[in-house]
Amino acid sequence: MKYYPWSRLWLLNVTLSLLILSPFILASDLTENVIKTDSQSPLAPGERQVFVSTLNGELLAMNPRTGHIKWMLKEEPVLRVPVTVQHGYTFLPDPQDGSLYLLIEGRLKKMPFTIPQLVQASPCKSSDGVLYAGSKKDIWFAINPTTGNKVETLSEATAERVCPASNEKAVFIGRTEYQISMFDAQSRSKRYNATFTDYSSHVLPEDVTYPLQHFSSSSDGRIITVDGSTGRILWDRDFGNPIVAMYLLQGDGLHRLPFTVIGRETLDSLVEVSTLLLFLFNNLSAT
Repeated sequence: MKYYPWSRLWLLNVTLSLLILSPFILASDLTENVIKTDSQSPLAPGERQVFVSTLNGELLAMNPRTGHIKWMLKEEPVLRVPVTVQHGYTFLPDPQDGSLYLLIEGRLKKMPFTIPQLVQASPCKSSDGVLYAGSKKDIWFAINPTTGNKVETLSEATAERVCPASNEKAVFIGRTEYQISMFDAQSRSKRYNATFTDYSSHVLPEDVTYPLQHFSSSSDGRIITVDGSTGRILWDRDFGNPIVAMYLLQGDGLHRLPFTVIGRETLDSLVEVSTLLLFLFNNLSAT
């Protein structure tokens, strides 16, 4: 075997990265390249469709094996909050579950309640004299799972059918909008308001046989998908906006799909180390 002066240091760096990053890389198939694809390949028989919900309100149907976007449905942003910062009274909501963080002198303090919980408890008054008033609005819309077109919309106020003909394959998706307002009990002024939107979904059972692992960037819309059995990176794609939720389409509706949120730098390192391992393997095999 040929000896390269830089190989020991390089191999040490790769090994340290492997230990820090993810156990999935240790099982990687080194004979395969990382696949970055926008293939038009359809779902395999028995394979289920995955939905990705982004911060700006997009719901995207995609092939989980290739990352190919089948269609996109545009709704209102998942989170709507004031753009101005009030000194000593600024909340930062988590778009994934509506958790609230209070910004105090540059530090974040997690509150013991979420926006949906506040709406459910309202009207209520806190010990520091804040009045809470909330509202909840539910809507159901039926979509064609092949095209993404809405065929029917149902809400408390209206029922609208876009297509007069019934669609037996239509999928009903529930969407709930939670709106909370906070008022000062003394001045009667509104101190804060926020609107959080979530899709109705079930929690996947712990023994689910979903074969993939999804890793999302905490700062943008990048997702890396890994084969859970081999550790091979299947695809790497940027959806343009931060990912707030992923869902698996089942016969009884949407099931919330777990995914891991990590920093952008860690995602970059994940791909780089996988590429370095492949290059190293190919060079050592050729000697």
